[in-house]
Amino acid sequence: MALTTAGTMAILPAAAQEATLQSLDRALAASNWTQADAIAAQLDAQAGQGDIMAAYAASVRHAESGQCSDAVILADLVIEAIPFFIPPYLVAYRCHSQLGRYDVAAARLGSLQAILPDGPERDLVTQLLQNEQSRGQPSLSGYFTAAPSTNVNRATSERTIDGGLWGPGTIPDEAREQRGVLFEFGGSVAVELARTEALTVSGVLRSDVRFTTDDERFEPSFTVETPVSFSVTDTARAVVAPYLTFGLDEERLTRIEAGARGTFTLPITAQQRLAVNLKVAAIERPHFPQRSGYLADGAVSLSNTLAPNINLTTTARAIYHHTDDESFRTLEGTLEARLDTLLEGGLLLGLEGTVGQRWHWRPAPFQTEKDQVDTFVTGRIDASHRDITFGPLMPSIYYEYTNSWSDNVFYDYESHDIGLSLRASF
Repeated sequence: MALTTAGTMAILPAAAQEATLQSLDRALAASNWTQADAIAAQLDAQAGQGDIMAAYAASVRHAESGQCSDAVILADLVIEAIPFFIPPYLVAYRCHSQLGRYDVAAARLGSLQAILPDGPERDLVTQLLQNEQSRGQPSLSGYFTAAPSTNVNRATSERTIDGGLWGPGTIPDEAREQRGVLFEFGGSVAVELARTEALTVSGVLRSDVRFTTDDERFEPSFTVETPVSFSVTDTARAVVAPYLTFGLDEERLTRIEAGARGTFTLPITAQQRLAVNLKVAAIERPHFPQRSGYLADGAVSLSNTLAPNINLTTTARAIYHHTDDESFRTLEGTLEARLDTLLEGGLLLGLEGTVGQRWHWRPAPFQTEKDQVDTFVTGRIDASHRDITFGPLMPSIYYEYTNSWSDNVFYDYESHDIGLSLRASF
């Protein structure tokens, strides 16, 4: 099974361009172990951090030769030395699994999940982790987020609206921005339904709850799905999951969603990994039939390891709501960039920026010339520390700023959010 690398030890000086992660990747892919060892040694000499890349190259060589007992020792040492370096996690997961050490294989996937940002690549790793944890017994997982916000309902701060020929109108207080706290929490249970060498089929029951202090309403949803994960090639993996979701507002059924989601990941070069995510669903809203219809949600992300403990992820996403009433249809497009780094003392920092637009199939209120368009930007910074943990979990705090402007005053707003979430430690 071919393996690819995804990282870099340092920015190489112009005089040493012959030793790069691209050249190491090519040597490992071609099983040219002598050349790979020479390139790894040169990279280590330039980085001055010990024989880290040499250990990684050796772990790949042992894994390819079927010597998984030796491969996992080296891969685990590299993970300990540079925890944000992705490739050794994949070597360790594969070899621990082949050795029958499924709990250790799951632990390596759990650590990899913890360092990946939200997106298609993390979704697939989460599915692989779920598959490992549900071997022979149900697998349980959960999450929790609390976010105080200056504008928890994402509403306008304006007091009046231009009514055109009807003159200015007053926006009621309940339609304006409200301070409050958003709580999101949930959990899932997964069981293994079938497993072969080629694929794994699971059954998952998941519950998610949303609560805000401004309206004091619980909005739970319940989802049942059957993920099927499989290998497309030696290095590419995919998961396809049919699902059914029921959404409630307090005790009233407000949404029925049935569809399928799919995720595909593919290593491209030594420094890059491509991931694609697509969800297609039919949605019925019993109390708002005008908004019933179809949903298509797709994202493409490219992950780059810039340095041993610095990762850059860029994502392009599009969401289309095709509603029965044409005037409620929307198309939203976003571009996102996120930089994650692990500092020497154990501090993890994430910087994220998003820009997007939303196009409506209707004009803004009191306008007739053109359809409504919203533009929005979001900036976020989050931080956690490897030494601050509660059992297997690590608290993470974040600050997020959002600004939205539109030709519809109700979509003009800004918000400042400070949140606390729990992430897996690694």
